[in-house]
Amino acid sequence: MKSDKPEDTDSSNTRMSYQDVAMHKVMLQDVVRTEAYEKSIGQVVKPGQRVLDFGCGTGILAMFAARAGAARVIAVDRSPFIATARAIARENGFGNIDFYHDDHHSLQLDEKVDVIVSEWMGHCLFYEAMLEPLLAIRDRYLADGGAMIPAAVSLHAGLVCDEDLLEDLSFLRNRPYGLDFSPIAHVPFAQTDLVTLDPDGIMRNTAHLGSLDMHTIGKADTPRVFTGRIKPEKKARIFALCGWFSAQLSQGITLGTGPADLPTHWDQILFPLPEPFSVEPSRELTISLSPLTEEVGKAQCWHWSITDGEKTLSVNEQQQRLPAGLDLPPGKL
Repeated sequence: MKSDKPEDTDSSNTRMSYQDVAMHKVMLQDVVRTEAYEKSIGQVVKPGQRVLDFGCGTGILAMFAARAGAARVIAVDRSPFIATARAIARENGFGNIDFYHDDHHSLQLDEKVDVIVSEWMGHCLFYEAMLEPLLAIRDRYLADGGAMIPAAVSLHAGLVCDEDLLEDLSFLRNRPYGLDFSPIAHVPFAQTDLVTLDPDGIMRNTAHLGSLDMHTIGKADTPRVFTGRIKPEKKARIFALCGWFSAQLSQGITLGTGPADLPTHWDQILFPLPEPFSVEPSRELTISLSPLTEEVGKAQCWHWSITDGEKTLSVNEQQQRLPAGLDLPPGKL
C-alpha cells in the first residue's frame, strides 16, 4: 500500500499545484487517463464543431479537440499557467484555440458550444471542488443537444481487510522509540489518506454509491451523502473503507480508478475506521461517504460510516482537532 496525500491546489502554494510543471507532468504521464480522453474526444467531436475545455491545464484536451477537427476550441483555466498552455498550443501549430484566463464567474463568451470537455475529477471525485463551476459553465454555454465529456461519473467503495494497514495506522499507539504519543495517536484513524491498494487488500464485493449524469445533474441535485450496500462474501475484520470513482467519458469509453483497475494518478482514498469492524455474509452492510468541503483551494473533509444494522462506526473528519492548547502564538509555554 502506497500512501501519498492529495496535492494542495491553493493558488498561493505553487509547489505541486496547477502552476507547477511537476503536477502537469504527473497527469500527462497518466497514460490511462490521457489516452481515454483522446479516444473519447476523437469519437465525440465532429469537424466544424465548437468545443470548450474547462480547466484546461496544459491544454492537451483542447489540442485533442482541435486535432479532431473542431472549428473553434475555447480553453479556460483560472491558473496563470494558461499562458504556458497557450505557448504549447502555438508551438504545435494550433492557431484555432482561444485561451481565457477566467473562472466560471468571469468567463464571457459570445456563443454556445457543441461539446464541453473537462478533466474535473479529483481524488474520489470531489477533491478538486470543480463540479459546481463546471455545471455553471454547462448551463450557460452548452448548446441544446450538446455533449459532455465525461458523460457520467460514479462513486464506489470497498472494504479494506489488509492487516498491514492496521499496523500502519497503529504506529503512534505502539509507543515508538519508547515514547508516549497518545495526544495524537488517534488522528491516523480519523483522517483520509491517498493510497494505492492491492486488489487482494480489499474484499471482492464492493458498493456502488451513486452516479451523476453530467448532462442533467443540477447543483441542487448533487447528493450530499453517497450510500450503497455490500453483502460480504466471507467473514472478516475490516479496518477501513476505500473510495474511488469511475467515469463514462462517452459511448463505450470508460475510465476506472479502483484497486482492480489499471493504475492512474487518482489512486484511491482511504477512510480509516476507529476500531476493527467484523463482517460476515449474513449481515448486509450500508456504507456512506459524504464530502463536507467543496470550495476551490480548500482542503476536502469527509464524513464516512459503516453499519450492519446492529453496530455502526462513523467518522467526521471535519471535527477532528488536535488537543486544545496546541494552536498557540509563538513564545515560551
